[in-house]
Formats: sequence, C-alpha cells, structure tokens
Amino acid sequence: MEKLTQAQVELCRGKNFAAVATVNEDGTPQTSIVWIDTDGENVVFNTTNGRAKGRHLRRDPRVSVSVFDAQDPYRYFEVEGVAELQTGGALDHIHALSQRYRGTDYVGDYDRVIVTVKAQRIFDYQVS
Repeated sequence: MEKLTQAQVELCRGKNFAAVATVNEDGTPQTSIVWIDTDGENVVFNTTNGRAKGRHLRRDPRVSVSVFDAQDPYRYFEVEGVAELQTGGALDHIHALSQRYRGTDYVGDYDRVIVTVKAQRIFDYQVS
C-alpha cells in the first residue's frame, strides 16, 4: 500500500478535479470527472449507487484516479488501487464537497456512497 505525500493531500483538498476510471462489465474502461477529496492517506470521492462508477466498483473494485491541479493541469498524480465503498456519512460528504466547489449545499441524487481508494501504485507528475 502506498501513501499520499503532503503535496498530493493538499491537491486533493483544493478545488481541483479528478478523472476516475472504472471497468465496464465487458472489460472496457469508463471514465468520469469528479470532485476529489482525501482522508489524509487515501484519495476519496463521492458518487451514487446508480451511476456507472458505483455499479462498476461494487462488481470490480479496481480503479484509477488522476488528480490534476486546476491552475496547472500538467501538475497531477495518478493513483491505481482498490476501492472501498461506504454509505455512512455520504450525504454529509457530498454537501461538504458541494460547499467547497460551488459554495452551496448539494442538490441532486441522494443515494450516495463514499469511495476510498487504497493506493497500490502512485505515479507523480510534478506534484511532490
């Protein structure tokens, strides 16, 4: 298991975005742009149980997340790992993310899940 550096943690705590790649049932990749967060050790994001990310990760927890600096997209890092999903606290988490990114509480689908990515490999590009 690899751990995030302090610079990577700070990137996750900023108003930056990430590209999440999961695996479709037929083995093809599926990607989405997400709001990103961290628990201080792992990359964390929030999704719904009904979206492709949630469905794919329940079936196959392998995931890749590329977090990039909104001010300098050439400054980024990628985490490859295994996702752990939890529903507890997911609504509070999406409201906190919405406050950070939009300045308002979240409005939308409330069947939420928090995804924590346990890093098996981290590739750093000008972050650390």
